[in-house]
Amino acid sequence: MNKLRLFLVLITVIGPISVNAQLFWQISGNGLEKPSFLFGTHHVIDKDSIHNFQAILEFCGMADAVVGEIDMNDPSMQAKIMQGATLTEGSLKDLMSPEEYALIDTEFKQLMGYGLEPFNKMKPMMLISVYTMMSYMKAMNMTRQPEGVDLLFQKKAKEMGHKVLALETTEEQIELLFNAIPVQRQIELFVKGIKEKDKNIEQIKKLDSAYMSEDLARIEAIGDGEDWTPEERALMVDKRNLNWFDKLPALMAEQSCFIAVGCLHLIGETGLINQLKKAGYTVSPGISFIYAFSVVVHAASFAVPFASAPDVQQTLTF
Repeated sequence: MNKLRLFLVLITVIGPISVNAQLFWQISGNGLEKPSFLFGTHHVIDKDSIHNFQAILEFCGMADAVVGEIDMNDPSMQAKIMQGATLTEGSLKDLMSPEEYALIDTEFKQLMGYGLEPFNKMKPMMLISVYTMMSYMKAMNMTRQPEGVDLLFQKKAKEMGHKVLALETTEEQIELLFNAIPVQRQIELFVKGIKEKDKNIEQIKKLDSAYMSEDLARIEAIGDGEDWTPEERALMVDKRNLNWFDKLPALMAEQSCFIAVGCLHLIGETGLINQLKKAGYTVSPGISFIYAFSVVVHAASFAVPFASAPDVQQTLTF
């Protein structure tokens, strides 16, 4: 039995698989010569908490290119972020009321041992990110921040000598995160986040649970409960989804792509899954391909020494 027939048989015998819980998808049809893959990431979940992560990482290595929100290997990225996150005029003390400043200053001292003074020139959205991560790590008794799987996928591409492509530039993401929302609104969100810190941590825990269960419906419901206005959600999610999808057909037509973006960008009317289907692509649950991969590797290990069976990879590229 040749490899293609074996692969098709394996897919057939797997049987019905639930599509209610999926983070990993195959994209085919609509003229594509080779399939591409789509995976929804979560920036604070460790890879070891993601089901079948090693198998998913293998599929990432089989694609010709990894497509991310930004190129996380950009050596100038951290410097650009720090520059973009710095206030060009005034300071937090100038922009906040004495009560707002005192509230945040006290919270930072309790959480990190020092107040706002070292961050007085930082834009509030940057500090919201720092505060949220530090609060979460404390609540979860974490001693280190997990390495983002987005970066792991891009590292895999580099190791394989494959392309890393970005849907946004670092500058575009900086403009969106730090400048699209007015500074006074950023302060409002910051103050609200501190006053409701326990509620927010519980929301993140619920998102963690939904993500590890791969429950897109629950993830969507939690995302809809964010404090963004409709206009802010359109900026942060919907407009970006539409912009990204404008680029994806050409990228997938040129090569097989492993597309890794935040899980909130997969769902909803403007989400990538819905846009791909509307454009005529077939979007199939990737779990069936993971199961097939596991069975093929297991069978190959009995037939020949694993090190001499590299064509398992080729089996999965049809």
